[in-house]
Amino acid sequence: MLVISRREVEELLDVDELIDAVASAMADLSAGRASVPNRVGARVADPDGLLAAMPGFTPSAGALASKLVTLFPGNTELPTHQAVIVMFDPASGRPDALLDGTAITAIRTAAGSALSVRLLARPDSSTLAILGTGVQARAHLDAVPRVREFGQVRIAGRDPARAEALAEQLAGELGLPVHAAPSYAEACGGADVVCATTHPVEPVVRR
Repeated sequence: MLVISRREVEELLDVDELIDAVASAMADLSAGRASVPNRVGARVADPDGLLAAMPGFTPSAGALASKLVTLFPGNTELPTHQAVIVMFDPASGRPDALLDGTAITAIRTAAGSALSVRLLARPDSSTLAILGTGVQARAHLDAVPRVREFGQVRIAGRDPARAEALAEQLAGELGLPVHAAPSYAEACGGADVVCATTHPVEPVVRR
């Protein structure tokens, strides 16, 4: 069985090709060709966490796979979502590959958002707002600008200092005009595209 590490996933995964692959998979799902049963999960009470199993078959890609993913919202040093993915031969059911799924989960989610922007956002969209400062914020800033050319990118989070640091870092890495906004409301005001990449279940109120 082929084993592919997170580092190898990050080196080999082509985000532009991934967005197109997500488009084909979504078309399969909408047409009823894909088999994607409801996920099942095991709860962890302390700390609050979840282990979920997500099998699926996508005919357009000939992909038969299952993902095991954990969701631990309280994580600070580690990602809240961590995963492994097992790929099977759809002709025989033989397990062919085990992949670190943490990076795939992050960028696949962002690729879905990028696909929606490609299909739904106005062609002249120029301002992107990213709500959140974690893994998904970074992934969305990698994927979404591939489908639209944004003249301004705003980042906002619960911690303004983290938003400032992330904006400064990504402006240098991506070569985009990335700025931190002092609040979610100010990030969203007048934005053409808004990506909610934050996990809180309670609204943030600042007085």
